[in-house]
Amino acid sequence: MPDTKLGCIVLGSGGLVSQRFQQRLCNHPFFDLVGVIGSPNSVGKRISDLPWHLDEKRPPLPNITIIGMREGIEFAKTNNVRIVFSALPSEIAAVSEPLFSESGCRVYSNASYHRMQRDVPLVIPEINSNHLKILDSNDAGIVCSTNCTVMPVALSVKPLHEVVKIKNISIQTEQSVSGGGLDLLLSTRLGEQPSPEIPGEEMKIEEELLRLLSNFEDGNEIKPEFTVDVSCKRVKREFGHIVHVEVETDSNVNKELIIEQWKKTSPSICDGLPSSPNPHIIIKKAINPSKDRWAGSSNNIHNPNENLQSGMSIVVTIPEISGNNIRWSAYSENTIRGAAGGCVLLAEIDSVKRGLIQISSSGEGYNQL
Repeated sequence: MPDTKLGCIVLGSGGLVSQRFQQRLCNHPFFDLVGVIGSPNSVGKRISDLPWHLDEKRPPLPNITIIGMREGIEFAKTNNVRIVFSALPSEIAAVSEPLFSESGCRVYSNASYHRMQRDVPLVIPEINSNHLKILDSNDAGIVCSTNCTVMPVALSVKPLHEVVKIKNISIQTEQSVSGGGLDLLLSTRLGEQPSPEIPGEEMKIEEELLRLLSNFEDGNEIKPEFTVDVSCKRVKREFGHIVHVEVETDSNVNKELIIEQWKKTSPSICDGLPSSPNPHIIIKKAINPSKDRWAGSSNNIHNPNENLQSGMSIVVTIPEISGNNIRWSAYSENTIRGAAGGCVLLAEIDSVKRGLIQISSSGEGYNQL
């Protein structure tokens, strides 16, 4: 374990993603949760006193009293906080995240507002960690994780993109109500039928997928040439997103090649990271959302507080081939791999690349949970 953990704070206190951050950080070997920023309604309360909305038992959280945004910026400055995790709504993130960056923090954001900005890396560690070079390693700044639904698409498409020329990707989604936030989850539990429409979601998935698979050369973003068609739907499932993907290539491919690509272990750059599962893609005949939401667990402990790899893998079905068309379905837990877990993994790899954390490729240097 590092001699000194990196102090971090979470922007957001009582929402699903904020509580996922708290759950993952209270025992994390790299990061020390020292502060939580909340809305005026929660300021002054202890985080352990807020209603707990996750399925798992509330972990032994640190004794932290929630503070407001202005106080939080001063707290970060005076307490040498270098890492900030943001679970803010987009419109609040637009204003608040730059303030923490300007105060010297590296902000790892789960919010959507800054994702497509030229000087902000949008990163999934297994796919494009090299995009972190957009920011100087010594600088403060904002680094974004992705839309929760693009996660299973990008992780399963990237291995094919490496070996075949893709002409078009068609995506149909089945997104759980937790992806719409705590209020939608609670109203659904009370019997309300969620609207199947998710305004603006198709564009977000298309834009982010193209950026994730782009190359950056001499500061220029070179996007892949394939087209992307997306159709999104909300379903009455509490957690986990399923995507149905069809890829058209310019030549025939065989099932064995695709499976071989998916079975490759996680990139070596992710070795030794506490939240990195092995393998990061699990192939099954069919998806079982209630079980597969914990994919990636290296043991029978499915609580992310005790097992940081739990919920961090995606599950894909055996591909179906028809000529130049490849079809499969993929699943990920949207509040874990698609949100807080993916964002913490991003901070882990960036902290190692920046030299703030020292670990060996075997994982020595910290105590795995």
